[in-house]
Amino acid sequence: MNTRRKFLLGGMGIIAVAGIGGLTFGRMGAESEIAALVRRRLSFLRLNDAGVRAFAKDQVAALLAKRPSWNRWKYHFLAMFTKSFTQYGSSNDHRTRIQRIEDNLATTYLLSSDFFINGADESRTVEYLGLYDPLRPCGNPFARPAVSSQVTS
Repeated sequence: MNTRRKFLLGGMGIIAVAGIGGLTFGRMGAESEIAALVRRRLSFLRLNDAGVRAFAKDQVAALLAKRPSWNRWKYHFLAMFTKSFTQYGSSNDHRTRIQRIEDNLATTYLLSSDFFINGADESRTVEYLGLYDPLRPCGNPFARPAVSSQVTS
């Protein structure tokens, strides 16, 4: 009897340690994968390495902050059990899921950086500013300053 109790407590301890390790290393793995995808997709640009890591960390935090809501559950159930997306016709998008994720992450990184603020200059090092949020007011990366910072003569 005593051995069964020890076995159950030991099993529960192993599950707890594995869960904590999975959460920690899973998050670090996701961050490194996001950083690698952004670097691979934007290999033609000079990226600030610390900025890419900060973007990956912010992106993972934003993805984990999403809480399930009734609308999300409803969308996922409808997507799984109905042909709701095929009724609108076929898509021309023949990219793989990984290619779509790469494009989405690269676009979000560019919008979160000073790339468009500096006129899409590919010769400059791209610096990460903060995670792009389309709902934040005055967060337009294409907006140009009304007053030039250079002294005009």
